[in-house]
Amino acid sequence: MSPETESAYIVVSDVHLGSEQCNQNEFCCFLEWINSLSSQENTDQIVKCKNKEVKIKKPCKIILLGDIVELWGPKDGDRDNVIKDSMRPLSLLTSVGCDKIYVVGNHDYSLGELEGKINWEQLCNETELDIYDSHYPKKDENGIAHGFNIGNRSYFFLHGHQFDKEQAVLAYVSHLIGELWNPLNWFQVLYNIPFTKKHWKRNFVIFLGLVFGGKYLMWSAFLQSSFWITAIWAIITGFFAFSSIPGIVAHTQKILYESTNPRDKTAEEVITDEYYKKKKDTIQADVVVFGHTHFASYYPLELSEKEGQKKKKLFVNSGCWVGTDEDINGKMRYSNTFIYIDKGGAYIMRWCGSGKIDCIDVV
Repeated sequence: MSPETESAYIVVSDVHLGSEQCNQNEFCCFLEWINSLSSQENTDQIVKCKNKEVKIKKPCKIILLGDIVELWGPKDGDRDNVIKDSMRPLSLLTSVGCDKIYVVGNHDYSLGELEGKINWEQLCNETELDIYDSHYPKKDENGIAHGFNIGNRSYFFLHGHQFDKEQAVLAYVSHLIGELWNPLNWFQVLYNIPFTKKHWKRNFVIFLGLVFGGKYLMWSAFLQSSFWITAIWAIITGFFAFSSIPGIVAHTQKILYESTNPRDKTAEEVITDEYYKKKKDTIQADVVVFGHTHFASYYPLELSEKEGQKKKKLFVNSGCWVGTDEDINGKMRYSNTFIYIDKGGAYIMRWCGSGKIDCIDVV
């Protein structure tokens, strides 16, 4: 059998490090638990999934399936919070003795620009970290997306915003614009300059005073003043505008995101609500694993019937690491979830703390 057939994989998505809702401490404890698995190869943990006992083995790969860091709406609109909240998790992740695959999502989309541009050195424990722009594995030379085998099924991994029409268009347009200039990213960078971040509100008041006060009270003086006086006034006004508008844009972006963020959707809702288009599907795999909608679940889609047997494609959502468990329309949306995959199948699990794992469902 191939190494893929015998190996185990752990998949997590939507951690949103740097956001207000991120369960950072729980995620760090989870990574420490994975690290303990890596150092105890002969003491596998057993988790009961329905009528099946699953041995949690050392993973050969951890697949980070997008939105691991929050670059759209970090706490207080400040990307410094992303850096602070990511340092410990990324340090723990690096120490885990297995390779890591990072597939970018819509909230960390700009990280996709690093694909192929960084020569990753092998980590100290002889493992690697690879970034994939849209999905894992890559398409072949003919542009066809093939999954790879784990056990008797083939698997394909993507974040999931590709199923969301608005998010897909937004990500595509952002990517095209970003080749030359990404305005939102540009304003975010300006906002994180210490002076701008600390004084943007005060500077905005001064800017309004210079514009409206100067125009209303001193308009006649400006008309009679020299070019240099007018130029100095324009430069000072421009300075306060330049140091306040990025803060306004960053906070407006956060407000708009929070007001338009779609409610959590199960894997079934993603498929049956026509976010997924069967006729446009180019993924050749038995199982498609995705995140994005924060609802750990799965859905078997019937594709066709051949020789009396119905062919199905399974869609599995890896859930999230934000918020708390919540009942949504009679269905429980769990937080702190992950997918465990081995030769026996795929299992939706959740981290309960202190090394305790519960199995939500068997795929």
